[in-house]
Amino acid sequence: MSSVTELTKREAVPVVFSGYTLWCESFRAEETRAVSEKATVDGKGLVTNSFPKLMKLTFCGRICDETAPLGFVTAASGMLRNGTVFAVSYRGLSFTGCRVQSFKAEDKSEAFIYAEISVLSSSVSEEENA
Repeated sequence: MSSVTELTKREAVPVVFSGYTLWCESFRAEETRAVSEKATVDGKGLVTNSFPKLMKLTFCGRICDETAPLGFVTAASGMLRNGTVFAVSYRGLSFTGCRVQSFKAEDKSEAFIYAEISVLSSSVSEEENA
């Protein structure tokens, strides 16, 4: 006799930013390569320089701080304006050399706020104990 288990829902993953836990419900990682080109005499393109850009990570979820969830706004703003460099972990991956690129926070009169934070990371590796 065999049975099939269907996964229908996954728990939010806690991710910490400046003392605030974002209960991450969605995550996106993007990385691209920058290429510099120069035209040759015969009009064809020639790559003169190429390098990977920083990885962009976007975490979306909820901040559930019963006393002051909107404190996340000042914390994220401070990290963005000061160029704070930090590390962040997510589901067995460790991202280092991170800086906040942008963030959004939305209060819908609930016990939590919806938040989205995008960070740029210079390095990713698997966590040793994951």
